[in-house]
Amino acid sequence: MNTAIIYARVSSKDQENEGFSIPAQLKHLKEYAIKNFLTIVEEFTDVETAKKAGRTQFNKMLKYVEEDKGIKNILVEKTDRLLRNISDYALLDKIIEYSDIKIHLVKENVILSRDSRSNEKFVFGIRALMAKNYVDNLSEEVRKGMTEKASQGIYPSTAPYGYLNVRENGKSIIKTDPKSAPFVQKMFDLYATGTYSLLALRKKMLADGMVYRNGKNFYKSKIETVLKNEFYTGVFYWKGKKYEKALHEPLISQELFQRVQGVLISPHKSKSKKGLFPYTNLIKCGNCGYSLTAELKKNKYIYYHCTGFKGNCKQGYIRQEALESQFESLLSQIHITAEVQQIVLEAMRESLKDKIKYHNTLVEELEKQIKLLQNRIDLAYLDKLDGKVSEEFWQMHTKKWIAEKEELSQKLVSLQRADAHYLENAHFILELAKNAALWFKSGNPEKKRRVLDSLISNCSFKDGNIDVELKSVFCVMLESAKTGNWCAR
Repeated sequence: MNTAIIYARVSSKDQENEGFSIPAQLKHLKEYAIKNFLTIVEEFTDVETAKKAGRTQFNKMLKYVEEDKGIKNILVEKTDRLLRNISDYALLDKIIEYSDIKIHLVKENVILSRDSRSNEKFVFGIRALMAKNYVDNLSEEVRKGMTEKASQGIYPSTAPYGYLNVRENGKSIIKTDPKSAPFVQKMFDLYATGTYSLLALRKKMLADGMVYRNGKNFYKSKIETVLKNEFYTGVFYWKGKKYEKALHEPLISQELFQRVQGVLISPHKSKSKKGLFPYTNLIKCGNCGYSLTAELKKNKYIYYHCTGFKGNCKQGYIRQEALESQFESLLSQIHITAEVQQIVLEAMRESLKDKIKYHNTLVEELEKQIKLLQNRIDLAYLDKLDGKVSEEFWQMHTKKWIAEKEELSQKLVSLQRADAHYLENAHFILELAKNAALWFKSGNPEKKRRVLDSLISNCSFKDGNIDVELKSVFCVMLESAKTGNWCAR
C-alpha cells in the first residue's frame, strides 16, 4: 500500500477566514491523493501564529512518521504551509535525507525526496543549511549574554549542591541553601583532617542525615566532585575562564580548599590539550560506534583510536597525517561550475527572504513586549503620583518590569548580532564550496576543523579508512561534479 499523511496549516484565524481554510487545503490534497493512487492514513492540521517553531500538530506529525516506518508520503499544499519559519528547514531536510519519505508540494508540482532532481535538492539543502546557521548564531549570541552575566560575577548555570538558583528583583542569582550548605562545609572540614577516605566520608555524611538533590542517594564520586569544586571558595569557571569576583557567598576559605586538594590522591588533572587534537568528537568507530580519541606519542606524533568503552573493540590506530590525507582527497573532488554558482546564489536569495521574514517577526514581537512593559512602568508612576498605588507597590512592580524589559532588550541585541552574522555565513558557504580543499590544506587545526564541521554530516573510521557522509547540499554538489549532470534524477 502506498500510504500518505496530510499536513495542512493556516498561520492565523484571519488567514482561515480569507480563503486559506483548512477544509480547502484538505479537499485539494485528498483529490491529489486519489489521482496519484495514494492512501491517506492520517491528517494533521495547525491553526497557529507564526511567532515561533513548535506547532502542536506539526510535531505530532514528525513523531508519527518516526514511529510508523510504513509512511512513504507527506502531502502539503505548498512550501509555506509546511515550513512556517527557517528553523523548520533542518527538520524537513533530515526527513528527506534519512528516510524513504517523499514530500509532495502539490500546488508547486514538486516532490522532494532522496531521488529528487539535483537542483531541487540543492536549493532546499542550501536553504536548510543557511537556516541552521542562523539559528546556531542566534544561540551563540544568547551564550554571549551568559558570558556577560558571568563577567558580572553571576554563575550563569545550575548552582552546585549547597546553593540555590533564585530570582530576586527580576534577576537570576545564586544564594546559599541553608539546608545543604552546612553539609558541604562539614565535608571539607572532615576530609582536611586526613583521617577519612572518600568512602568513609560518604558513610559519615549519610549517617549525619545528608540528602542529595531530589532525595537521591549519592556515590563516592559525588563526594569527590564536591571536594574538587572551587566554586565553594567564591570563584567559578565558565567556558574555560576563571571568575574570581563572584557574587555568591563562599562556604569555605581558599586555605581550607587547598588543604583538601593536598589530601586528595589525584587532585591535579593533566593540562588540557584542546586545539592539539582537532578531530576528536568528529569521527566514530566503524565497529562499535563510539567516538575516536587521540593520543600524543613521543611528544610528536598524534594517533586516533577508538575509546573502547565496550571493552572489546579491536579497531586499530590511525595517524593524524593519514586522516588529513583522506580528507584532502575527498574535498578535492568538490568544485562548482558557473552554472552551479548561479543556483547557489538563487538559493541564497530565497534563504534571505526566509530569514528576513523570521527576523522581522521576532523583532516585532520583542519590540511589542518592550513597549508594553514601558507603558506599564509609565502608568504605574502616574498612578503613584496620583496616589492610586502605594510606594511599596510601585517599587516592587517597577523593579520587576524594568528587569523584564532589560532581558528582552538583551534578546533584541542578540537577534541583531545573529542577523549580522547571517550574511557572513552566506559568503562563507559559497566560498567553501569553491575552496574547500585549499582551505583545509592550508589552514591551521582550528580552520581545518571548521571546514569539516561545515561539510560533514557523519564520519566513521574502520580498517584504516574513513567513511564520510557530507551534508546534503554538498553531497549533491559532489555527485553532480562526478556525473556532470546537474539535473539528473
